[in-house]
Amino acid sequence: MAERTCTRDDCDTELYAKSLCRRHYKQTRPRTPDVLETVACDGCRDNYQRPKRKHRYAGSFCSYLCRDYVRVGRGLTCDLSPTHWAVAWGSTCPWTPKPTASRIFQCGACGECGTPITEPTGQTPSAWCSRVCARRVERRRRRAREHDAPGEYLYVDVMRQYRRQGYVCAYCEAPCSGLPEPEHVVPLSRGGRNDMTNLVAACRTCNSDKNDMTLNEWQTDRARRGLMPVRIDGDAFTHLVPEVNTPTGTAYRHRDAA
Repeated sequence: MAERTCTRDDCDTELYAKSLCRRHYKQTRPRTPDVLETVACDGCRDNYQRPKRKHRYAGSFCSYLCRDYVRVGRGLTCDLSPTHWAVAWGSTCPWTPKPTASRIFQCGACGECGTPITEPTGQTPSAWCSRVCARRVERRRRRAREHDAPGEYLYVDVMRQYRRQGYVCAYCEAPCSGLPEPEHVVPLSRGGRNDMTNLVAACRTCNSDKNDMTLNEWQTDRARRGLMPVRIDGDAFTHLVPEVNTPTGTAYRHRDAA
């Protein structure tokens, strides 16, 4: 049986209904008239009519000029009516567009350093105040995952510990030249925890010199190199309690867990 096609001239499309293809058949159907609604233009604020929509996601503009003025900005040149507000950008027209000043609000504090965070209205609040804090958190979490270390901490907790230490390093008891660094008393590579139950605030020199050694190994290594011994007890270690002596040194736990 031969395939039936559209009866319109120069149309070989498959037959759909009433001897016509789908496209030509739809052209013969009566079009449902649009229901108009009156809305305000987001550019000039004048009312105009447009087909009614169920949802409104984008802006509403009475002309391409208003759309381009809002999206692109000033500097557009075209033929305008003498009464249009964009003739001289408000200098000769009685109507001037209202300034759209974005509102700034405080959406919280940085989860790493505690710095207050301010964001414009409508923007998703940020968890970190800067990329520096975000990268620091990511490096710390990645390092903890590599060693399967339990726990987590924030840098603001390290600053609180630094304040409890009297704003000095936990080991050399000298003020830090820069920001204090979190120092794991029991290294993560030795099974230490990655929270404040295993952390003190130390300077960069002591943190780098200790590396991944335990306290006993570090003291022995400093004596071998002829360096002054550092303090491994005192006020900076009051939140840590010796739990058990291991072959690699002394493990610690938090005093509140006793």
